[in-house]
Amino acid sequence: MKDQHRLRIVVAFGAVALLLVLAAAAPPHLKVSNTSPEDGATLGGPVRTLRVWFNQEPDLPLSKLELTGPTGPLSVEGLHTMGEKDLMARVSGRMPDGSYTAKWQTAGDDGHVLTGEWTFTIDRGGR
Repeated sequence: MKDQHRLRIVVAFGAVALLLVLAAAAPPHLKVSNTSPEDGATLGGPVRTLRVWFNQEPDLPLSKLELTGPTGPLSVEGLHTMGEKDLMARVSGRMPDGSYTAKWQTAGDDGHVLTGEWTFTIDRGGR
């Protein structure tokens, strides 16, 4: 009976140890490390590029960048990476003063598709 109890304890500890090793070996989720324009920034004029950096290389075929402003969606073209764990694209169109939301989608090392967003404001200060 004692041997069975010891065996159960050893198996339980072994299972816990295996789970800890597997958890440590799993790649971390992709996270944003920086954006351009910066999240929350107030700019004195329009932007011509959006750029977002991650803690891992983004999966370009699964990636998107979008921008919406006070008059609706803007054209975001030429999505690419500069090889710095980033996504970058050109913005075209009129950008009046107001609040803008940039949205991204990509996947990292673990293959999970993730999304996020950041905001910035254009305020020419009455110019």
